[in-house]
Amino acid sequence: MSIPNPPSADGTRPSGPGSTFDSSVTTPATTYAALRGSKGVLPAARAAGEELNKALGGVVDIVTLENAFALGRAVQHAAEQGHTLFADLGGGIPIQKSDSWGLPDLYDIASGVQPGLRWLLVDSDHLAIVYGRALVGRNPNVHVDRQDLRRLPEVLTLLDLHLGVKQKIVVILGAVLHFMTDQEAAALISALHEHLVPGSLVVVTHVTSTGMLPEDAARGKEVYERLNGVEIYLRSEDEITALAGPFAIQPPGVVRTIDFMPPQEGPPAEEAPHFLMWMAERLADS
Repeated sequence: MSIPNPPSADGTRPSGPGSTFDSSVTTPATTYAALRGSKGVLPAARAAGEELNKALGGVVDIVTLENAFALGRAVQHAAEQGHTLFADLGGGIPIQKSDSWGLPDLYDIASGVQPGLRWLLVDSDHLAIVYGRALVGRNPNVHVDRQDLRRLPEVLTLLDLHLGVKQKIVVILGAVLHFMTDQEAAALISALHEHLVPGSLVVVTHVTSTGMLPEDAARGKEVYERLNGVEIYLRSEDEITALAGPFAIQPPGVVRTIDFMPPQEGPPAEEAPHFLMWMAERLADS
């Protein structure tokens, strides 16, 4: 859930928010951790989360919670289908059971179904990598690496190095593509399609302007960008659908996170301007 930062002048390291540690600077990864009640976040991130939630009438907590629920359902579904190789690109700070949400991390969900799976977490945020290595990176089946998702050759090399060459992989892009321009997002999806073997999956969640009042969308965008020092792209449902490119979107199609494989039990999800989501497959000869 972190922005893939632009490279530094020499092209070797991220240089945007989160590329170096500064306790007074908030980033998408730290703000997201604050919204879910992570005890380890610093005061600046907690204040940013509170301001963002207040600016949008308290719905940010609901939206981020349902995003986490939906990604968990997608990962569990993929694991139940037999997938054992997962790449969480832009995964941010792993969820901790001590967070106020009390949810398991995506890795924990998948490994509960496939104990011997291999998991790759990639992010450009310094703190996301520190937390990732401390929380899940000690497991020999998990590798945590810092990389800018715009550096496509390096990202693809990480997939091969840690998950294997020509293997079916589940790629998770949770709340990531809305930090990329149209050209950057299309380049990443195209590179993944060319690199992945048939049967691989890509899971995307994305903030949307569809269903929002223009003034609410503009206010949310302004506050988020000011707090986190990044640009966010509010795309329509049609634009988010088009991001799948050559991948084949699988049932239930492009839906709100609360409508993606919803649980059969429990209270109904609260209405809010939820993210949109799709799961798509890399088909043979496509």
